[in-house]
Amino acid sequence: MSLIYVKQRVCALLLFFTDYKVLLTCFTILSLVISSTNLLQRVIFEGERFSFSMVLQYWLPFVIINIFFFVSYRLFCHVHFFATFLKTSLLSILLVLPCTYLQFRNISKNIQNVQRFTDKNVWILGTVTSQEKSNTYLFHSKAKGLGNSLVRFSKYPVLHAGQKCKIKGKVVQPKSFEDFDYREYLFRKGIYSIVEVQEYECIDNGNVFLEIRYKLERVVEMALPEPEASLLIGIMFGSKRVFQSDFNTALSNSGVSHVIAASGYNVALIAQGANVLTGGSSKKGAVLFKILCIWVFSMFSGLSLSLVRASTMTTISLIALLFGRESNKAATLILCITVLMLLNHFIIYDVGFLFSFASVIGLSFLPKCFESVKSKFVKESVLPTLTSILFTLPISIIFFGKVSVISLLSNIIILPIVGSTIFWGLGSTLLNLFVPLKILFVIPYIQLNIFKQFVLVSSNIQMVSIGVNGTLFGVVIYLLLFLFCLLKYPVSQTNYYILQSKKI
Repeated sequence: MSLIYVKQRVCALLLFFTDYKVLLTCFTILSLVISSTNLLQRVIFEGERFSFSMVLQYWLPFVIINIFFFVSYRLFCHVHFFATFLKTSLLSILLVLPCTYLQFRNISKNIQNVQRFTDKNVWILGTVTSQEKSNTYLFHSKAKGLGNSLVRFSKYPVLHAGQKCKIKGKVVQPKSFEDFDYREYLFRKGIYSIVEVQEYECIDNGNVFLEIRYKLERVVEMALPEPEASLLIGIMFGSKRVFQSDFNTALSNSGVSHVIAASGYNVALIAQGANVLTGGSSKKGAVLFKILCIWVFSMFSGLSLSLVRASTMTTISLIALLFGRESNKAATLILCITVLMLLNHFIIYDVGFLFSFASVIGLSFLPKCFESVKSKFVKESVLPTLTSILFTLPISIIFFGKVSVISLLSNIIILPIVGSTIFWGLGSTLLNLFVPLKILFVIPYIQLNIFKQFVLVSSNIQMVSIGVNGTLFGVVIYLLLFLFCLLKYPVSQTNYYILQSKKI
């Protein structure tokens, strides 16, 4: 492979961005948002005084990235990029600054409310959105309340997600531990207080989607033992479930805990099911029905970040289909990520969201680099799983400093089981709403039992700790993956950008 070939590929990619300036703008916005997020945390969370020098310090990566593009175009393409550089930068700043200011105001207001009520007994009204632990729930209070709070009970309460509650309790601010900054972790998730509950009153119908989900969950709980019931509920609906500590640790160690959370995989299955129901039609009514099914499921499952990302991407693709056009999956993903990060800067710290983003990016490019592979099993099972693991591996290293050596094998074996379990489980659950036939759950029970036994066995293989700088190691892996895709991604020699690069 000659240097000329490498240069042609680099030039073609850069020329592509000159035509699709929206992508260039997205990358610029993302770099600015990441810088602004760190600035927000330092000013609000750490309480440092805002200063011009601080802005320059945190916006330095944004400036460096723009200079990198400017120099790259000059060296590789002999294109004077200053005008585009200036327009892209100004547009990014005009979009990011108002969003950052609004988030600053909103976060500051919520924290002031929490500080005003700290160590006081208060009554709050709101809705239970999820169960975090056996005695701890995520609670969203109404306007002028505490925003999102963790409500902690001294005893195990009798309540569920979706209920409307009136809670009396003592407001306390989260505290950090010696080896884990719990307060910072909750701050990044938009949770600024913990309420130690003294009294509570709850009624149903606080959130109609979560209430419907709870009724379906009850059907599963009555038909299956634990942990099979919670596994099926998590796989089908993405509900947070509380497992026994030993099994929860086993899920994490085996590298398959992501399977029991709602993700783009669930959205893809819903879209596939809706497509079957509409006979694959691309008419306006059929497309609108598919979009409705996707967003109903997302609301039904709690609108997690990975679900919002996947639902938005699929919706854009379906809308493009309405106008007789095909959407570029990678470009659509970048646009969705940019919009979501503008609305909530701190999602950059959400590991599940980053896993989802990295996995989809990888699946958009890496498998196509192996088109010469003939094995159907490798193409449909091994390669997609390997791609997801390779592209999420750096994130695991950066955040946790560890790698699961068993995760590849675990995902290759378990993912085919999960796809079948969702359909059998959902069908059995819906039928049992009308006719109580627990025998229908036999197939998903067998599949889930295999899942459980494999998790218990594979979790005994210890994770490998990385002894080097996690961030540096993760960045190096991504650079190598980028270079491999850049050089191996199949592009015709008659491609417009390849032909243009040969003239340079």
